[in-house]
Amino acid sequence: MKLGWRLAMASALAGAVSVIVVIVAAYVITCRRVDWAIDHYGTYESYGGYGDPPPNGVLAALADVDDLGWPFFAVALGGLVLSGALGWLAARAALRPVNALKDAAGRVATTRDLTTRIDVTGDDELSSLARSFNTMLDALERSAKSQKRLVADASHELRTPLTALRTNIELLMRGDLPQEVHDEVSRAVMSGLEELTALVSDVVELARDEEPAVLVENVRLDELVEREVARAARHWPSTAYSVSAEPTVVRGVPDRLARAVANLLDNAAKYSPSGGLVEVSLRGGVLTVRDHGPGISPDDLPHIFDRFYRAPSARALPGSGLGLAIVGQVVDSHGGSVSASAAPGGGTLVRLALPVG
Repeated sequence: MKLGWRLAMASALAGAVSVIVVIVAAYVITCRRVDWAIDHYGTYESYGGYGDPPPNGVLAALADVDDLGWPFFAVALGGLVLSGALGWLAARAALRPVNALKDAAGRVATTRDLTTRIDVTGDDELSSLARSFNTMLDALERSAKSQKRLVADASHELRTPLTALRTNIELLMRGDLPQEVHDEVSRAVMSGLEELTALVSDVVELARDEEPAVLVENVRLDELVEREVARAARHWPSTAYSVSAEPTVVRGVPDRLARAVANLLDNAAKYSPSGGLVEVSLRGGVLTVRDHGPGISPDDLPHIFDRFYRAPSARALPGSGLGLAIVGQVVDSHGGSVSASAAPGGGTLVRLALPVG
């Protein structure tokens, strides 16, 4: 049975019971009063005029009443119908937000339009439910837009290396190239494949919405940072690294945290001059990475953690523009924060903060 009918029947039953109780009580009281009046005023005539004289019209009116039951029955039936009608109106008014919620859910399921919202005017339980539904739609809309932007950006970025690969492979398939040109094109194909592999790997990383709960564990962040610094030093031999890390334990996925730290270190090395120093410090769950490169333009600072964003001065350098975006996503999924600012004396200072414990 629908909730509206149940509410209507419940209110009708409650109203009917109350009406019937009142009517029965009135009926009993009236009958007793009639019996008392007949017994009391009847003594006036039975005993020669002794007793209280009856008030004019009372006994005469009672004498004309043959049955007092049917008026009370009619009143009870009318009360039942009236209480049912009022209950139905009350149920419809109370369930209006539920109907709006049902219609909105139906529109979203049919049209896949996540911009649908419910107008909320109230502070009761059903209004809270409608607000929660709107909040859910907000989250779904943001997620859908983010995924669409990722697919569109990835499609755009993949087009260039794929075109270059196809052109170079077609040259190799001709088979009439001089050996020097053949070797150069072969190296270009391998370089393009490595770039494409890295780009696809980065896109897959960004497509992950949250960290799998089964992979979350206690991580010694200081040991992880030291390992990644050693790796970066091997990968960027022309860059010097200094690290100072105090023992720190965080909750997270080790591989994802390692990827975020590695991206920060690689990014700092990429923009450091040859022989430059990258300073790494870990204190109280806050990791700072400072390079001594040219720094980031104030116009570019707000966008460096955006997907596929590359400053005009960095477009000639290798990379997909996803490294810092992955850092931002990893930190956000671990409940932390990351920011970048100009370092005193030149260079860039990146600050990554994670909840400790």
